[in-house]
Amino acid sequence: MSVRVLEYIKKNFTDHAIEANGVVIARYFAIEDHYKSEAYMEQHLLNIILEGKKMLHTKKGDIEVKAGEAFFVSRGEYVMSEVCEGGNYACLLIFFDEKVIANWLLPILEAMPLSTKVRPPRQEAFCKIELSAFMKTTALSLLPFIEQKPTFVDAILMLKLQELLLLLLGSKEGEKVASYFQTLILRDIDLGLFMEEYFTQNWELATFAKHSGRSLSAFKAEFSSLFHVSPMKWILQKRVERGRFLIEKGRLSIGEAAFRVGFKSQSHFTRLFKMHYKHSPKNLMDKK
Repeated sequence: MSVRVLEYIKKNFTDHAIEANGVVIARYFAIEDHYKSEAYMEQHLLNIILEGKKMLHTKKGDIEVKAGEAFFVSRGEYVMSEVCEGGNYACLLIFFDEKVIANWLLPILEAMPLSTKVRPPRQEAFCKIELSAFMKTTALSLLPFIEQKPTFVDAILMLKLQELLLLLLGSKEGEKVASYFQTLILRDIDLGLFMEEYFTQNWELATFAKHSGRSLSAFKAEFSSLFHVSPMKWILQKRVERGRFLIEKGRLSIGEAAFRVGFKSQSHFTRLFKMHYKHSPKNLMDKK
């Protein structure tokens, strides 16, 4: 079962986390070799690796990140990760939303060279970056404030976070980071995020519409405008893709994956899988 990362951190790392102005900053650590986790991102996340390394299993392939590197994960994404051999793993987690980028960095983004303003039509789910010495120092300077929580810590952390984000934009990775930030500001988050979170629910379209706060006709019209495909076609495709991911990376059986992503029967999942990938999901099982 996937974990809601922000909810988990708030519940289990209270002494190592702090919330200020809608931003949550936490120190996370694990000491188990090959510790695996499945997670859902309720907010955008900047993960700065302080010690050890981790393997991220994504729809576009496996990505290894290690100490001295960082990565962004967009809100609404489902992530499977694994702490690599070697034992200790520690990182600094910074959860934020589009308002942080829009309020603090939009004027700077607008003033950056034209080459950094190329706005991809679709947001990338992950953005991996290499940290400069300045960025490492700034990230480490956050830790004492998180642990000790001195007077005016909220205001201090906001200044520190602004400093870190500005250093990211001013680094050799600045163009990549600026482009990523711009997609966060521009995207239509409401219906898109709702569907990314709930597409595995076995609901009728009218129920999706109701829970998203729309009439059925408004839901269909906005969905078509946003995804350029019918709701049910999109839902079934997403379920098949998630099912494949769970079989390949989560080591689930075909039946377990099918039911996990919202299919009532394994045969229905298998039939759609074959139509989408031109081979049976059993082929994935044979590779394990």
